Amino acid sequence: MNIRIIILALALSLTLPLLAQTRDIAQSYALESQADFIGSLEIMRELSAADPQEPFYQVRIAWLEYLLGRYERSISSYRKAIGLRDNLDARVGIINCHLALGDYRLALSATDSLLVEHRQNPQLLAKAAYAAYLLKEHSLAADYYIRLIQVYPWDMESRGYLVNNLYLAGRVDEARAEYRLLKKYYPLSGIVAQYKSVLE
Repeated sequence: MNIRIIILALALSLTLPLLAQTRDIAQSYALESQADFIGSLEIMRELSAADPQEPFYQVRIAWLEYLLGRYERSISSYRKAIGLRDNLDARVGIINCHLALGDYRLALSATDSLLVEHRQNPQLLAKAAYAAYLLKEHSLAADYYIRLIQVYPWDMESRGYLVNNLYLAGRVDEARAEYRLLKKYYPLSGIVAQYKSVLE
């Protein structure tokens, strides 16, 4: 019986250090919260190597690459995730990378493709509007914000962006009507202050 205890103790002494070295996703999140994106990414790469068919690990790797400003690598990881399981998270991640890279036309095109299936998705509508704004296509940006406001009429940030884009597009009467609503519901908006002398 003593020999069994010795063998068990020996096995535990060899196994415990290995278990202590095992890192998990919680540690990755903890490092990310401390802005240690490289450390967080290292853990995610280890987890992905151990479970290469897990699409979420690729999405998380892509997100951390994005935070590090490695947008091309991020796109590659998002595409790997899509290859494992098509998902809107990764597709929106690719759009974010295009926006960060200044590829606004690609971002708008990708968003428009997704809006065919997800017509009222507020995140996609906001991304499309932002891409159009960056392309200085203010009337188009306003049209996306109008769609967004139809779904979420009390989203005052989007309503402010709508006012701004309507005005920049020369659609002043529409801008004035939306400005009045914004002022009524959220008078502290920076857009209210910015356009007070123009739209009142």
